[in-house]
Amino acid sequence: MIKTFTLEKIVQQTISPKKGMLTYHITDELGNTRTVTGMSVLDENQNIKTINAVHKRELPLIDTLSHLQEQDRFSLDFSTYNRYFNRETNKTINQEAYESVMMMSAEPEESSIVSRIMIIASGLLLTLCGLILLIMNLG
Repeated sequence: MIKTFTLEKIVQQTISPKKGMLTYHITDELGNTRTVTGMSVLDENQNIKTINAVHKRELPLIDTLSHLQEQDRFSLDFSTYNRYFNRETNKTINQEAYESVMMMSAEPEESSIVSRIMIIASGLLLTLCGLILLIMNLG
């Protein structure tokens, strides 16, 4: 999915001596406007050292916008990024995989107790059936 944007305005704020915030106002090819916000790390001269996206899904935009000036036009291909980022859960596939593994590692403790109970109950039932058959054959 390739989208074309125009960077309309950049608003820069200093939050603390080492932190700042950049807000980029952009318009897409259909005329839809949106803002993209990044938190910046400032050096001792208040110059921007790094910018991090506030929302993970905006990483490709922040990476591109940090190198542009107002009124610059740019196109961005989101298809590669969309393969690694789930917009519905707002998580990367790595985060989702990690959470799935953590959930699975928690399950064996619970399921091992249930499976042990089932094995013991099955053994008791088979023993009881065996005793009944033995009594019936002896009688």
